[in-house]
Amino acid sequence: MRPVEGAELEVSSPLVTSSSASVEAESEVRAPQTVEGPARADRPRSLTIMLFIALALASASWITAVVISADRGLDVSDEGFYLLSYRWWSTNLHTFTGVQFLYGPVFELLGYDIAGLRLFRLLTVVLTHVALGWTFMRWLRPRRPHAPSTSVWELSGAAAIVACGALAYGWLPRSPGYNDVTLLTAMLAMALVLVLARSVESGARSRAWVPVALGFLMVVSMLAKWASSVLTFGLIGVVAVAVLWRSGWRTILRFLGWTVAGVLACAALIHVLIIPLDVALPEMAAVTKLVAAGANDPVSLLGMYARTGAKALLIAGKAHYLLVLAVLLALASRRRAVQIAAAVIGLAGLAVSIRYVILTKGHFGGPAHLSKYANSLIALVCLGLLAGAALLVRDRWRGRDQSSLSRSDRRTWLLFATLLLLPVVQAMGTGNAIYLMAVNGFAVWMAAIIFVLTGMDRAPRVARALTAVVAAGAVLVSVNIGATGILRFPYRTAGYSASTETVAGVAALYSIKLERERADGYSKLYGMLKPYVEPSGRAVMAFDEKAGLVLMLGGQSVGEAWYSFQARERTAAGIVAVCAGGTAWPGGRPPVLLFSRPVAATEIDALRSCGLSFENDFRLLAPKEETMGIAVYVPSNEGEGAPS
Repeated sequence: MRPVEGAELEVSSPLVTSSSASVEAESEVRAPQTVEGPARADRPRSLTIMLFIALALASASWITAVVISADRGLDVSDEGFYLLSYRWWSTNLHTFTGVQFLYGPVFELLGYDIAGLRLFRLLTVVLTHVALGWTFMRWLRPRRPHAPSTSVWELSGAAAIVACGALAYGWLPRSPGYNDVTLLTAMLAMALVLVLARSVESGARSRAWVPVALGFLMVVSMLAKWASSVLTFGLIGVVAVAVLWRSGWRTILRFLGWTVAGVLACAALIHVLIIPLDVALPEMAAVTKLVAAGANDPVSLLGMYARTGAKALLIAGKAHYLLVLAVLLALASRRRAVQIAAAVIGLAGLAVSIRYVILTKGHFGGPAHLSKYANSLIALVCLGLLAGAALLVRDRWRGRDQSSLSRSDRRTWLLFATLLLLPVVQAMGTGNAIYLMAVNGFAVWMAAIIFVLTGMDRAPRVARALTAVVAAGAVLVSVNIGATGILRFPYRTAGYSASTETVAGVAALYSIKLERERADGYSKLYGMLKPYVEPSGRAVMAFDEKAGLVLMLGGQSVGEAWYSFQARERTAAGIVAVCAGGTAWPGGRPPVLLFSRPVAATEIDALRSCGLSFENDFRLLAPKEETMGIAVYVPSNEGEGAPS
C-alpha cells in the first residue's frame, strides 16, 4: 500500500516541522481520538524542548570555559598590542585603528583589570549572538508554517546560533580587539535589518530607533576598521533599502534621514565624551596610509584571498565529498533503494569526515590547527547550501508539494544571501586568508543552515536527516573548537592547566596568571628594570611585536603601539613622526629599548632622528641569558653603569 504523501514529516527534526495540518486532519478521519493521539501531538514539542536544553548546555559549556580561563595566560604580541593601546588610549593617538577609543575607557573603568576586560568581551559576544539568534528566528517563524507552535522553537534556533558563537574564541586573542568590533557590529546590523523586515511585512511603521541604532553601529565599526566597515554597511544599506522598496520613497528617505541622525549623534558623543575627532582622525589617517603602502595593499590582499579561498574549498571538498554525494542522492529520488544507498553513503561520509576533523590531529582549537578546522567549517556550510540548492531543483522539477524553502519570496532570498555574505565582508582588510577570519562569524552561517534545514519539510526523510546531522555537526565542532581552543590552545600562550602563577611585583599583570617559567622570568625582568621604569609611563620601545612587554613594564610606546616584525620601516616612520612633532619623552627620560634580534640600521636611524645615538646614549643592561633572551638597552647616563 502506497504511504500517504507527506507522512514522513512527523519523524523529522524538531527544528524542521511538526506534523502538517493535512496529516493531522487525515488522522482524525481515520480513527477516533485515543490516549495515543495527544501523546503523538505532544511529541514535536517534547523533542523541541529536549533540543533546546541540549543546545543551551552546549552554549553554557564554551561560555563556562571562557569564564574560568579569563585570568589565565597572556599573549605579548597581538593581545599585548590591544592592551597597551587601551592602557594609553587618550595619550598615544598614533594608530591605524580607533578601537582603543572604544575599549580604552572600559579598561580604565575596570582599573586596568585584564581578566575583567576579557569578561566584558564575553558579555558583548554572548549578547550579540542572542540578539541575532532571536531576531532571526522571529523573522523565520512566518516562513515555516509547519514549525512547532511553541516559542521553544525560536529559543532552540537562537541557542544553536549562540553555541556557534564559540568560534569567536577559536583562535583570536582573549582580549577584545578590532576584529570583535567589526564582527559584532555586523551581526547587530543584520539583526536590525531582520527587525525592519518583520515590521514591513506586518504592515507596521518602522520605529526610528532601528535606523538610529544602525547609524551608531556604522560609526563604531568605521572607527575600529574602516576597510571592512565600508563593505559591511554598504551591503546592509542596500539590503535595508531593498526591504523598504515597496513602502515608497518617503519611507526610504525617512529611514536614511534617521540613519544619518544616528551617525551624527554617535560621532558627536565620541567627539565630546571620549576623544576630539579632529585630533584623532588625522593621526589614524597618517598611519593607515603607511599600512596601505606596505604589504596590505588592496590588490595584493584580493589576490591572496582568491588563491587561499579556492584552495580551502578544494580541500574541504576532498575531505567531505561522501557527505555531499549522500545529500544529493537522497534528494534525487524517493525510491527505497536510492534512500538506503544515500543513508549508507552518508554514514560512511560521516565517519570519514569525523576522522578528518578529529582523529588526524587528535584535537581541535588553537592557531596551529586553524586552517584544518576552518576547512571543515566551510565544508559544513557548503553541505547545507548544496542540500538547499538540490531541494530547490527537485521541487521545481516536480512542480507540486513544494517545501517551505521553495516557497520563499525574493525578499527572503535577499536576506538569506546577506547571511552568507556577511561573515566574508566583515573580514575584509585582514592580512590573513579571508576564510580564516570569516569563520569567526560562523554563527551567521549557522543561521543560514537553520534556514535550509527548517525549510525541508517536504524533502525525503534521509535528506532531512543528513542535513540535520550537518547542523548538529556545526554546533558540536564550533563548541569543541571554542572550548578546547580557549582551555588547551589559547592564542600564543599556555593553556589553562599550565597557567597557575601570578607575576610577583608586576602591577600591570595583577589580575592574571601565567605558567611558572614565564611568571618568574617577567618578575625577575621587572625587578632588574624597576629603577628605570618607575614611576609608570616611561617610554619603552619593544621592537618586533612585543607590546605586552611594554605593558608589563608600565611603559608607553613611541609611535604606534604595534611594532611590526615585517614592516620595520613603518615602525621607524612612526617613531620619526613623533619626534618630528616635538613630543618630549614622558617625564623627560629617554626610552628603554627591548630587542629580540640584532639592532638594525632602521632603528638606529630612527633614534638619530630623535636626537639619540644608539652607540653613545644606550648600554646593555645585562647579558641576554639573564633577561629572558631579550636584549635590554637602558640610557647610558642612568643606573649603576652610568658614568660618575
